[in-house]
Amino acid sequence: MKPRVEIYRLKWYDLNGLRKLTDRIFSPKRGLFSRGDRVLVKPNLLAPTKTERAVVTHPVFLRAVVEKLLELGTKPYIGDSPALSSADKVARVSGIKRVAQELGVPLIELDSPVEVKSEGFFKRLEISKRLLEFDKIVNLPKFKTHTQMVLTLAVKNMFGTIPGRLKAEWHVRASEPLNFARMLISVYETSRPVLNIMDGIVAMEGEGPQNGRPYPMGLVLVSEDGLALDLAASKTVGAEKVFYLGEVARREGLWREAEVSGDFAELPRFSDFTLPSTTPLSPSLARRFLRRSLPKPKILPEKCTACGFCKEACPTGSILEVGKSPRFNYSTCISCFVCQEVCPFDAIELSRGLLHRLFRF
Repeated sequence: MKPRVEIYRLKWYDLNGLRKLTDRIFSPKRGLFSRGDRVLVKPNLLAPTKTERAVVTHPVFLRAVVEKLLELGTKPYIGDSPALSSADKVARVSGIKRVAQELGVPLIELDSPVEVKSEGFFKRLEISKRLLEFDKIVNLPKFKTHTQMVLTLAVKNMFGTIPGRLKAEWHVRASEPLNFARMLISVYETSRPVLNIMDGIVAMEGEGPQNGRPYPMGLVLVSEDGLALDLAASKTVGAEKVFYLGEVARREGLWREAEVSGDFAELPRFSDFTLPSTTPLSPSLARRFLRRSLPKPKILPEKCTACGFCKEACPTGSILEVGKSPRFNYSTCISCFVCQEVCPFDAIELSRGLLHRLFRF
């Protein structure tokens, strides 16, 4: 049976509109929750930014979901593990902490790693021990671009269940994007959210996941199957042939063609949506043999404040110093673009080599 992906129209973060929508999403027919269930609500809390930048899950979006879970008699918690910041700081700056306090819902850090067996490609993973405390997980990703993986959607949002500092290790262990995609699927299959509700009301295009541009998409995308949701979402912006998760799904027989419902009978399309400049023409070409021509990070001195976030985040130690401006050791750089991802000042651009400019492999 085909997985179902529901797509709803919603042009803005209107709480009454979102409440009506959650009534539809959490239909009794789903039967996913019981009274007393401990439910982890997992938003995207990438970095401490204001909501207008479209970096994190919008607090009004999260409020509507948590209110519904409370109405159903469950015990919701809000949790994440940002790579460099803390869930508390990101939630405070974005307005999510105020929502948690007003609703009396705990805000937790997904820390304390514990090794678990995985049914995915990577058989052993270290995830937050806190996940073991919950009966159900509701995943609230943000629809965004990503300079390494093309898009970051439902599956990648669960990477936040790996405690912050361990994320850097995975960027080294699975540095090739297809292997990184396999790791992300393994993490998702281990955490197993029962429901994925994607905030695409205002998405992000361009050089995401932090330094792209807000894009008024006006959608909420829902599925119990996160991979099917991501594959459908990639089609809406014309990225299905370049999306690394999609390539792994095709290779491994995991491609899930979804049945579309909600406010649409077929997938909407956004032809003007801009993907990252690092997007390859095909992720199936042998990138590992063409490493020298991959995009490399480059500092924009006029924007750099020498805050040190990039140096701290670099998984290979390829950022040599922070003075007036960081310096890169390109011989050890693996083009994971974590430095660009964490830079709060959009001070790192991705410089493409000649072959990449010609062929974008």
